[in-house]
Amino acid sequence: MFARLIYSLGAIAGGSAFSQFPEYYAHYLQRLGGRIDQARLRAAEIREDAAERGLSVEDYVETFLDSAPHSLEGGRMAESIFQLDRMEAAYQALRDATPLQRPLAFAEHMNAGLAEATLGDFAPAVPITPEGLTYAAAGMLAGLIVIFGSRRLLRRRRRHKELQA
Repeated sequence: MFARLIYSLGAIAGGSAFSQFPEYYAHYLQRLGGRIDQARLRAAEIREDAAERGLSVEDYVETFLDSAPHSLEGGRMAESIFQLDRMEAAYQALRDATPLQRPLAFAEHMNAGLAEATLGDFAPAVPITPEGLTYAAAGMLAGLIVIFGSRRLLRRRRRHKELQA
């Protein structure tokens, strides 16, 4: 009876935790999209400033990098453009991932700061979509496996100690 309770609690905990992934993933994508919009605005400003001076973006940024008092700003410009490319590639990979590929795509393209900020504002949701229910079922299975494995390991240790005594 006690074992059933433990298995049930493990299944519920795993199912509850895993079922939140689709909602968290959607929130993460929204935040990433917002950051991309900001980076696009910054890149557009840089392109506009370069065009006003009759320079390519690369040459414009290079003039800042070559100037000691402005090299920090040049570095920021270069990083903004580089980040935009990286974020757009990550966003596209995350959007194109199938529901089963999403955990792997998320792990591959995750930005730790963005993930932490998303988690800070995240509110759990009830998973009534097929995807949410699938993740809940996978979580229940994972919870059961963890509990089963832990109990088996404890039994083995207990037997080993009894044999030594």
